Amino acid sequence: MKKKWLFVLSIVLLGVVMRSTFTTIPVVIDNVADSFGLPVTQLGILTTLPLLTFAVISPTTTFFTKRFGIEKTLLAALLFVVVGSIARVVSAPMLFIGTILVGIGIAFINVLLPATLVKFTPNKIGVYTSLYSTTMTLMTAVFQIIAVPITKTFSWQVLVMFITVIVLMVVVTWVAHMMINAKPALDKSAARTAHVTVEKVNPWRNKYAWALLVMAGIQSAVFYTSIAWVPTIAQRTGVTATQSGWVIGVLSLIGIPVSMWVPSFLERSSYKGRRALMTGATVLWLLAILMMFNQHAGLVWWLIVTAFIGIGGTAVFVYMVTSYAIRTRTASESSALSGMAQTGGYLIAAGAPWAYGVLYAQLNNWILQTVVMAVAIVIFIALMWFAESDKTIFE
Repeated sequence: MKKKWLFVLSIVLLGVVMRSTFTTIPVVIDNVADSFGLPVTQLGILTTLPLLTFAVISPTTTFFTKRFGIEKTLLAALLFVVVGSIARVVSAPMLFIGTILVGIGIAFINVLLPATLVKFTPNKIGVYTSLYSTTMTLMTAVFQIIAVPITKTFSWQVLVMFITVIVLMVVVTWVAHMMINAKPALDKSAARTAHVTVEKVNPWRNKYAWALLVMAGIQSAVFYTSIAWVPTIAQRTGVTATQSGWVIGVLSLIGIPVSMWVPSFLERSSYKGRRALMTGATVLWLLAILMMFNQHAGLVWWLIVTAFIGIGGTAVFVYMVTSYAIRTRTASESSALSGMAQTGGYLIAAGAPWAYGVLYAQLNNWILQTVVMAVAIVIFIALMWFAESDKTIFE
């Protein structure tokens, strides 16, 4: 690449907007509801809409990348995010339409970013995965912290437009990258496999790809459910509302060093090393879920629970997105695998927090649904051992 810094800056800025574009508004949902004269309950779907959009759109990415290429498709995805983000401040109906447009754009970015790394940085996939996943984790937490102060000082619309400006910055840097770094330099490994095209692989007929799909579903469902319900459960056991904010803050922040280190380790390690690391991470996550059964826990207990979820859950998330790159031979394979796995993952995740809440309301406790979460993690461990090997998914 002639101007590598343009590519690096684009990856960093993509990490900034990959989650903050749709996770920030729920923090100030009361202000949004007041400005449009709507009850807060009607806006609860704003959290679910992006996940459902991810599930619907992810499998279509291969079609568009075959027709237009990764770079142009990613640019179009960013423009969807820009238009959708601006639309959200216009009116109540446009709030929902804009959220869907943002979801469409982020769905493409989720799938195409691992494929982009395979294409442009085949020898440093772990380094760049660490870069964008760490930025994503950090900036999600930062925007959740600054959302309320910005809204109180100005308005929630200003908050949204601030995020939109960052997305526009990504558009500028990505266009510059496309113009200057048009042709990626293939390393020897990539050159040997350059003849492998997406037409030769069908992830929907591959048992290992199906395993990754179920794993992605479990990871997303358990992680999003934990984020949504741990603060409520902690308050039920006696933790104050303010303290529950500390609890969820620990979950977000402790994942940062994990996302910095794990991708590079996964890229360097053998399949046995990957199995060992992920077994340890998922067992730690399982322990955190089991600790949730304590109905008389205090603040320290819940801080430990969320620390374990932050470490284990983040490691599992990073493992999944890294696998889409290191377990494939080409950008086309990565895009096909990532699109399939994320379709199932987000489809399951979209309904999991809702189902947990329904059972919570009906049973007036969290025991049964937490058992289901624990069983799901055990299933994840089994599937991970099945899918991990010294070969790529499609060999």
